[in-house]
Amino acid sequence: MDSSTLIIGLVMVALCTLPFILSGNSRAKNEQKIKNAFFELATKNNTTILQNDFWYKSAIGINSTSNELFFYRKIKDTETSEIIQLSNYQKCKIVKLNDSSNHIELLQLVLTSSSSNKSEIVLEFYNAELNPQLNKEVQLIEKWSKLINDTIHSSIKIKKAV
Repeated sequence: MDSSTLIIGLVMVALCTLPFILSGNSRAKNEQKIKNAFFELATKNNTTILQNDFWYKSAIGINSTSNELFFYRKIKDTETSEIIQLSNYQKCKIVKLNDSSNHIELLQLVLTSSSSNKSEIVLEFYNAELNPQLNKEVQLIEKWSKLINDTIHSSIKIKKAV
């Protein structure tokens, strides 16, 4: 094999791998921006997040000691951040909407207030219109529904004991 063939081959390999490298770098930068904004949310409220998860431009975390739930999402120019005092809620449920082909279109966590005059809080985990590829959202929403309900129920037990 002569050197010109080798050089052409190396250039072709470099050109083919370059888009993947650039895409990975861009994704890593976006993920870091989400993490920074998410942890800044807790810092601004003088608390720490003890457990968290990150997925498609979103983050959720909890401080089970102070019964606070943190949610952050930034899609396009829309930024959503929530700090929820779980002691003000009685339960958390999963809302899952499917299309006619039984494909998941929407996944939401809905927190129901203890007070009848407060509205429910809806945290969107997945929306097929914004992200057509469903990754780990189903497992995450099940994990967080259980974690939130366990935290709510433990705070209710503490209130009753006091």
